[in-house]
Amino acid sequence: MKSVYKQATIVMAVLVALNAQAAAPVSDLSGDSGSALALSGNNGAIVPTGSLEDRVALLERTLNARLRLQAELQQQVDSLQGEVSELRGQLEQQTYQMEQSQERQRQLYQELDKVANSQPAAAPATPAASTTAPAAAANYSTNQDENQAYDAAVNMVLKEKNYDKAIPAFEGFIKQFPNSSYVPNAHYWLGQLMFNKGDRAGASAQFSTVANKYSKSPKRADALLKLGMLAQLDGKKAEAKAFYEQVIKGYPNTSPAQLAKQSLSKL
Repeated sequence: MKSVYKQATIVMAVLVALNAQAAAPVSDLSGDSGSALALSGNNGAIVPTGSLEDRVALLERTLNARLRLQAELQQQVDSLQGEVSELRGQLEQQTYQMEQSQERQRQLYQELDKVANSQPAAAPATPAASTTAPAAAANYSTNQDENQAYDAAVNMVLKEKNYDKAIPAFEGFIKQFPNSSYVPNAHYWLGQLMFNKGDRAGASAQFSTVANKYSKSPKRADALLKLGMLAQLDGKKAEAKAFYEQVIKGYPNTSPAQLAKQSLSKL
C-alpha cells in the first residue's frame, strides 16, 4: 500500500506540473504501444492510461523529454544572444570608423575653405602677383600655360568643389610641367585629396614627396604634420612621434608646430 500510495502521489505531482504548461498531444516516447497519454475535454487535460507503473514511467519520460527540449531551447537562445552581442560590437566599431572618416573630411573642407577665403585671386597678367596655392603661394611663373593649368586644377577644388576631377588635373599638371615652381603645392593638394578619399597610401606618397624632395617648400611643415597624422591613424606611434617632433623642431612658432604639439600630447 505504501508503494502504491507513493506512486499515486508522484503521478498527481507530475500531472499538476504538466497541467501548468500548454498541453499538446503526447505519445509514448519509449515506443511501448501498451502505454500512452490521451487528451480529453476542451482544455486538453492529460489522461493517463495503462497500469499505474506504466503511467508513472510514461509521465517521467515525458517530463524528462520536456526538460531536454527546454535545455536545447536555452542553448539556442544563449547562442543567439552571443551572436547579437558580436554584431552589436561590429556595428559600434563601424560607427566609430565612419565618424572618424567624417571628421577627417570635415577638417579637409575647413582647410580648403580657409584657403579660399585667405588667398587673393590669381592675376597672371601681373608678374608681381602670385597664383592661388594651398596656404602658401609658390613663386610666380611667367609661363601663361603653366599658370592656367595650375589655376584650373586649384579651381576644381576651391570653386567647383569637384574633388574627384581635381586629382587627375593635378597629376596631369605635374606630368606636363615637372619643373614648375607649383609642383610641390600640386603634390600637397594631391595628398589632401587622396587623404580625404581614404587612400592613405597614396596620400602618404604625395606628402613624402613634398617633405623629402622639396625641403624649401612652404608646405613641407604641413606635409610632415600630415605624415604624422597618417602614421598615428595606422597605429605607428613611434613613427608619428618622429614626424611631430620634426615639425616642432624644424618649424617652431608655426601653426603646424602647434598642431603637432597637440597631436603629440595625445599619443
